[in-house]
Amino acid sequence: MRKLQNRRNRKGSFVAELPLVLWVLFMVIGFPLLNLSAAFLRISFLYAGVHMASISAARANTFLNPVDGKPSACAEALTKLAQTKSSFDGIDIQNIKTEIVITHIDTMKISLADAPLTKPADSSVNTYQIQVTAECSAAPLLPIPSPVPIAGVTKPLVFMLSARQYCENPQGLTL
Repeated sequence: MRKLQNRRNRKGSFVAELPLVLWVLFMVIGFPLLNLSAAFLRISFLYAGVHMASISAARANTFLNPVDGKPSACAEALTKLAQTKSSFDGIDIQNIKTEIVITHIDTMKISLADAPLTKPADSSVNTYQIQVTAECSAAPLLPIPSPVPIAGVTKPLVFMLSARQYCENPQGLTL
């Protein structure tokens, strides 16, 4: 009779502890991991958007002013990032900068220019790249109310993304 009573007590304690175990499993482990994985998936989409924006900007004929109906590098970057932002839910893109990265071939000295070049590009001395930088944020899938704000779990994850591509038309960087 005593063995039977001990077994019942163990079953009873398991049933009493089950809600606490399930709460810990879902609220402490499951949902935060789901939120982080959704945020990092959104970061991947944002990086792909910034990368495609830098590719489109590098293929543009000019840096700032459109010529012959073709958009400039700055306009191409803005367009691609706007497409990325409208394509996915839970992402935000702000403070988009398009810059010219000039690297001296011999000294490897890097300089940045956010305006068109004042002198014609000299590809025998420098390499020219287009860099697109944006401040991005990825929201969690299911924000969990918490007294402590945790980026990616209870509030959006904010970061800077940047991508560079070699300029296909360095002579157009003066326009």
